[in-house]
Amino acid sequence: MRRLTGPWRTLAAALVAGAVCLVGLNGGTPARAADTVTLNLYIGGDTNIFDLWKKALLPAFTKRYPRYKANMVELLHDNGSEGIYAKILAAKRAGRTVDVDLWETTPGFMEQGIGEGLWVKLSDRIVPNISKVPADTLAAADYYGLPYRGSSVVIGYNSQFVKNPPSTFDDLVAWIKANPGKFTYCDPNTCGSGTAFVTGAIYRYASAERFAGKAYDAKDEAAWQPGWKLLKDLQPAMYNNGFHPNGNVAVLQLLAQQNIWMASVWSDMGLDWYTRGQLPKAMRFIQITPPLMGDDSRVMLPAGSAHLEGALTLLNWLLTPEAQTMVIDVVAGYPGIDWKYMPESVRQKFKDVAKAFAPWPNPKYLADIKRLWHEQVVGGAQ
Repeated sequence: MRRLTGPWRTLAAALVAGAVCLVGLNGGTPARAADTVTLNLYIGGDTNIFDLWKKALLPAFTKRYPRYKANMVELLHDNGSEGIYAKILAAKRAGRTVDVDLWETTPGFMEQGIGEGLWVKLSDRIVPNISKVPADTLAAADYYGLPYRGSSVVIGYNSQFVKNPPSTFDDLVAWIKANPGKFTYCDPNTCGSGTAFVTGAIYRYASAERFAGKAYDAKDEAAWQPGWKLLKDLQPAMYNNGFHPNGNVAVLQLLAQQNIWMASVWSDMGLDWYTRGQLPKAMRFIQITPPLMGDDSRVMLPAGSAHLEGALTLLNWLLTPEAQTMVIDVVAGYPGIDWKYMPESVRQKFKDVAKAFAPWPNPKYLADIKRLWHEQVVGGAQ
């Protein structure tokens, strides 16, 4: 095992010091300091997530804690994340600090980094407000990565035309068959909402837990055959005789133009479009049973961060009702903290969609699902 030196060797002491210095995290007056500290954040995602950080979260945080400034690097669709991971890993192996204080990225990099010891393991000792996060949410990532927002794939429908929306996956299938041309999902190779619908069909006949773990065996994919058959049978009833648009936005546009009456959509994107008036006033969103897939977006704290105290302060603030309300108002995301800590008005807004969501298959199975969908369902071409 490599012998750790420098800041990595003294990480435990730094965390204890950080925990002691976290003044004002639960509503007290923040400590004043002579020196300004600049925190370096690397945020992967789409433009709406960048706006959440740049226009809402970071201005509010730096106003609340004037000691800190923020330098945010945008990684559109996580492009360039491989280089960020390599930088953090190289610093760890060299025993140096790294100029990455917080990083929001895909689960794959988080999981790789856990094995390398790259992230700080979080607890209520160093992030007091983490006690507001549901325990199972934290346990899902073994307390690495702060789940500050979430979303799931739901069913969006136009209540002007759909008077009795489906409540189960089987009901949804029956509705699609009874209303040909009025439903579709996007190509799962281009969007998560389409992947969720396809995976939901697979989970109709196979256990979600069987494919969500880390183990992988391609032979187990034989259990997917009934799901492929179901999806193939549904093709003639899809919009435009089996058309699957590219991307989440394209599906929302079909709903906006009333070319279709129902689709699988991301909860945050659908609610955001609705709030902005980009969808018909009759649009509604529900979660079916069993639920479609969803996930929490997490922010990791590199153990070699040069500004551990500041990074911990920001993580803790992200779990305040103030910050969590911004997540809801700006991107219509689910809060990272338990719903009981949110205002009643917020809970009512999300009551039809804020339910448990199914786990995604692990990355290897997910890649196979996307490939096999083309082979088994659409015949390799759109």
